[in-house]
Amino acid sequence: MLQEQTAAASAQGARRTRKKMKIARVSIVDQVCSAIKQDIADGLWKPGDKIPSESEFAETFGVNRLSVRMALQKLNTLGIIETRVGEGSFVCNFSLKPILDEISFLYEGEDKYKDVRQLRYLLELECMRLAVQTGTDEEKAQLKVALDRHKQCSVAYEADPYSEELLAAAVEADFNFHYQVIRMSHNKLYKDIYYMVQQLIREHITQLFSSRVHRRHKAGLPPLSDNDTHVKIYNCIINSDIDALRRANEEMLGIVPVAGMDFFE
Repeated sequence: MLQEQTAAASAQGARRTRKKMKIARVSIVDQVCSAIKQDIADGLWKPGDKIPSESEFAETFGVNRLSVRMALQKLNTLGIIETRVGEGSFVCNFSLKPILDEISFLYEGEDKYKDVRQLRYLLELECMRLAVQTGTDEEKAQLKVALDRHKQCSVAYEADPYSEELLAAAVEADFNFHYQVIRMSHNKLYKDIYYMVQQLIREHITQLFSSRVHRRHKAGLPPLSDNDTHVKIYNCIINSDIDALRRANEEMLGIVPVAGMDFFE
């Protein structure tokens, strides 16, 4: 009897819960907005393409022009399209980079520095592994060009470690080397993620690279040149040495301290 009463009470409570739930209504504006976004995602219109006018959309969807106008305004705000006065609306080459650039201050400090380093470790190591398997000869040649540029900029900065201009050039070359590895993975999602968070990665590179150069400068040591961790990563990819990639990546990111860069005997 008690079990039956308990079951009845539970059923009654469930009915009360269902009665309290509200059914969300999707507005016409949101439906139009979603339909246009889906067409863009499906490739019906590509970046730079002009999309139909308000009146054309209104006829297609069977809605009034005001609803279409509000939907297009929403897409403008999201950075998906750009409306030009007297010309119409065009599909943008959408990127979250400007947004992430604005919130990069949230990732400052030692804890956030570790978060970015961990992201780089996981993403870059996986892309290095994939680059060994999928990288073409042309891409490997481009990686060598990126490595040579990195070495050139690094040597210049180490000769004058107080030059902001030389530091900026070295960081740019450093980022381009890693971004080439990311591209060699042939994973579009990895490439997009890395590009979107590039401001955070550049700041991490700046802090790590400049601190190491200043340590070596104070110790009176010469430029690393061919002993640089980027050279090790390049050689691992060219020689298909996947086992050594993890260690090289850990050294590059400072996860494993490197003698002559992170500490001195």
